[in-house]
Amino acid sequence: MTNRTIRFILFFSAFILGGLIWLQVYWVQKARYFTEEQFDNQVSLALMSVAGQINRFNKDTMSVREPVTQIQSDYFTVEITNTTNPDHLENLLKIEFNRYGINLNFQYVIYDCFLDSVIWSNSLELTDDGRLIHSNQYKHPEVLHQYLAKNSHMFGVYFPSKGKYIARQMGIMIYSSIGVFIIVVFFIYLLIAIFKQKKLSEIRTDFINNMTHEFKTPIATITVSSDQLLKESTFQHPEKVQRYAQIIKDESRRLKSQVDQILNIALLDSTRTKLKKNKITFHELILNVVEKVQVRTNEKACQIILALDAKQDTIVGDKDHLTNVIFNLIDNALKYSSTKPIITIRTFNKNQSLIIEIEDNGIGIPKEYQKMIFEKFYRVPTGNIHNIKGFGLGLSYVKKIVRMHGGRIELSSSLGIGTIFRIILQINDL
Repeated sequence: MTNRTIRFILFFSAFILGGLIWLQVYWVQKARYFTEEQFDNQVSLALMSVAGQINRFNKDTMSVREPVTQIQSDYFTVEITNTTNPDHLENLLKIEFNRYGINLNFQYVIYDCFLDSVIWSNSLELTDDGRLIHSNQYKHPEVLHQYLAKNSHMFGVYFPSKGKYIARQMGIMIYSSIGVFIIVVFFIYLLIAIFKQKKLSEIRTDFINNMTHEFKTPIATITVSSDQLLKESTFQHPEKVQRYAQIIKDESRRLKSQVDQILNIALLDSTRTKLKKNKITFHELILNVVEKVQVRTNEKACQIILALDAKQDTIVGDKDHLTNVIFNLIDNALKYSSTKPIITIRTFNKNQSLIIEIEDNGIGIPKEYQKMIFEKFYRVPTGNIHNIKGFGLGLSYVKKIVRMHGGRIELSSSLGIGTIFRIILQINDL
């Protein structure tokens, strides 16, 4: 699958998902609008009926043309020609609300324009069996009383649970929205999983191709050198025998190093892996590693500068694995040097920690790749890095070992200037 095809699939999927989400949001908003409008109309009709009955009961021939006013989403006021008895009003409200299917809690107040005050207030709560009973939890918003201060008698009705009622009425739509949301999340997860699998497949393919090349080269060199040693003419020249034998030894060592690197990563992936921790003098460990790579550094005219300034350099850890960590970082610095390698190894203490820095003057790592270089099999796909031998396992191994020791590794790198790897290990457990 080409990158162009992947981009098309990603764009098309994002377009479909965006359209689906927009359509669902649109219909939810529409459904809420119509449900709320229906509720408001039913309440208005019920309150108009109550107002008419109160006026007829008071034998008042005058009537208000539009007695019901919705001053807020959940608050209605009703003008009447005369004040009314609270019990009479309450019974009428119950009857009319029941007739229009308005089954939810409500609160009401009665305003007397002669006294210019609210003369009655009460709260009714719906029980599980559908009965309305008096509630002591009257929380009628005081700020709404200002709407009752007019030159006519009024009563007001407040629905504190209107929002929940509307949500219940929209139950099917809400459930369908949740279903669509789950489908969208699952689809996004599926896309991410597909792209991750594709990336993993590409990385594994690159690793296998690289490993095949890395193994074939030394094996071919060993085969050619062995064939030369088996020729009778070679026996007459001891210097040739020694040179071919040295080539075979060097290539065998190289093969062993590559196999060990792969086996170390495989061993770390095993849940049975346990570190053999003992007290380690880290300065001594660094000096031993530097001594072992000295021959190789001399071949590249490399300069290693030691600044081992830590006062406390003894930690508890696995000596073999930590030796491999330092060796891998030095080896990494040697591989990625475009000029005469200068490697500086520093140690110092800070906040009860031993800090080891390995700095080089190499080609550096582009910023966009710095977060990925510790991933298994990953190799930065730029510049001369394609020509560097390796499997992309060294830094992954380093990070795992440091973490298993309860520490962390940090990276600072500038393209064309160099790289600093910083290992922080705790020394509190000594």
